[in-house]
Parts: sequence; C-alpha cells; structure tokens
Amino acid sequence: MNEKIPALKDRLHTRALVPLLILTIVEYEVFTFSKATVAAAKQDAWLSILIGAIIGSFIVYLFIKLTARFPNMSYFQYLPIVWGKPLGFLICCLYLLFWVAFLSSIFYESLLANKMLFLPQTPTIIPLILFALSLIWLVSSGLIPVIRFFQLLLPFLAIPLLILALLFTTSVKIDRFLPVLENGLLPVLKGSYYVLGAYQGPEVLLFAAPFFMKIKQGVKSSLLAYNITIFFGWSNTVAAIGILGVQNLNESVLPGINVVNLVEFPGFPVERFGLLLTLPWLIAIYSTLAIYLYLLCSSTFQLFNLRRRTWLIFIITAIPVTIAYLLPNEAWHEQLRLYLTVVSVPIVYLLPVMTLILAVVRKKGRTT
Repeated sequence: MNEKIPALKDRLHTRALVPLLILTIVEYEVFTFSKATVAAAKQDAWLSILIGAIIGSFIVYLFIKLTARFPNMSYFQYLPIVWGKPLGFLICCLYLLFWVAFLSSIFYESLLANKMLFLPQTPTIIPLILFALSLIWLVSSGLIPVIRFFQLLLPFLAIPLLILALLFTTSVKIDRFLPVLENGLLPVLKGSYYVLGAYQGPEVLLFAAPFFMKIKQGVKSSLLAYNITIFFGWSNTVAAIGILGVQNLNESVLPGINVVNLVEFPGFPVERFGLLLTLPWLIAIYSTLAIYLYLLCSSTFQLFNLRRRTWLIFIITAIPVTIAYLLPNEAWHEQLRLYLTVVSVPIVYLLPVMTLILAVVRKKGRTT
C-alpha cells in the first residue's frame, strides 16, 4: 500500500465520486432500515431521513471545502498538521479502531446473508475466507482500480433498487404513517441522529481526494451521490413502514426481505422480487468491505511507516474476519451495530467539521 499519489493528468474526474460514494455508503444497514431510527421516530421515520439528508448534505459540502485546503494530501496526512502531532496521531488510531469494528460488523452480515439467502448448509468460515481472499486481491491493486471496479458494479446496484422503489408504491398503505408528528419533533430529531449514524461512508472523500482532479469542483457529484443513497434508504423505509407497519418492522430480523416478499404486482409475470434486493445487498456488502479494508490497510501502513508486505495485509484482514467469526449470535451483532451507529456521528461527521474549523482558525492549508 502507501499508494503513490498519481500525477494530475492521471487522476480521476470528479464524476467518479458518484460510484465511489454510492457503493461505499449503501451497505447492509440501509437495507435493514435502521431499526434505531424507526424505534425513535416510529411512523415519522421518513421525516427523520429527510432532515438527516439536509444535515448530511451540508456536512458533505464542508468535506469538499476541507479537502480543497489540502488537495494533494489524504486525511491522515493533514490531521497532525491541523491538530498537532500527538493529538493527530490519537485521532488516526481512533479511526483505525472504528474501521476494525465496522468491518467486523459487515463481515458478520455477509455470513448472515449467506446463511439465510445463498448457502445455508455451507460452513460459515468457507464463504468468509473466500470473501476475504478476493478482497485482499482487490484492495492490493490500489484505490483507483477499486473505484473503477465500483463503476462497473454501480448499475447492478442502482437499477434493481430503482425498480424496487417503483414496485413499493403499489403496496404502501398511507394510513400507517398517520398521525404525523404524533409524539412531537424531538423523536424525529433523535431519529435523524440515527440516520446520520447509519450512513457511514462520506468520510471516504477525505482519503480519496488526492486521486481526483480539481477536488474542489466535486461538490455536485458528492451531493448527488449522497442524496441518491438517501433516496434508497428513504424509499425502503417508507415501504417497510407502509407495508409491514412499525411494530412488525421492529420485530423483523430482515425487514427488507420481508417487504420484498409481500410486494404484489398484478399481471406481472414475476411473482417474487427477492433478487432485486439480494443482488444489490450482496454488491453493497462487498463494495463497502473493499473500500474500508483498503482504508484500514493503507492507513495502517502510512501511520506506522510500514512497507507494504502481503503477509501484513493478510494479518490486518484477519483481525475483523476473526472478530466476525467469533461473534456469538445476532443479538451481539445488533448491539455492535447500535454502538457503531451512535459513535459514527462524531467520528464520521463531526471530527472532519471540527478539523475544517480548526484549519481555518489556524490558517492551515490553502485559503483560496
């Protein structure tokens, strides 16, 4: 790893931010409709998502402003410049720990998807190892090949989800969203916090910025990608509430699968639409694992000044894989997910904003 920043002419156009951010942000939790959000806001969870979209979009805009101050540096390179070396190093270590926990959660979710949807009789360690080996091969190639791979995958994720969003409209019952704001605005705002916590991924901008031409012109692409992911989450949440109802949604293990199985489209030759969700789900899990494993490996080598070694990549990958395999049951996983959702807001959103404010105050980086 320790990937060399390419020459300006070899960098990616900011349009490539769209597949990068969509396939980074969309993962398991978007399809399970963040139970914490629905538990907090109940039938008003759709409104929580819209409020979260406004807040998140503004913060993504600030991310571009931050990267524009350090266009040839990744986030870990300028954190010590802005915060000072000791505190910057501790913040970097905090991100590494967060990524290990996050990767462990998603690896476990890949096991869950495989067990329930694909190969239920296969020992869980086998698909886990196959996933890990293919990911090691992919991320070892560098960030630009990963992004090119995401560009190829994007239609297979986006098109089925758009079709599902249209199909959902035939089965949603409006009365399940009434009364609006029954418990006031506070539960809705609490739900918005959980929405932001469920949308990990925008921080990838801060690490990928040096690989793009004129990153300061990436505002439109970044906001487009972020709000497309919000739309997917919003449409799935509306369908879950409008078809299952709040109580059934909270009791369901995989609400997304349950909702798809209940969708009816009279006269259509296909009766079950499960593939429209399971294929994007698998792609989303794999792509999110790929980008975060890349960040974990490359940032570890950079932070501790290590030379890239294949055996080190295997060891780093083995840490979240082992944690995922040793998680006792789904209850432990849901608790881990809840903790990640809560801490994601300060780590993913607030820390970069504070870094931007501090960089402006201390006049660090470019000012034009």
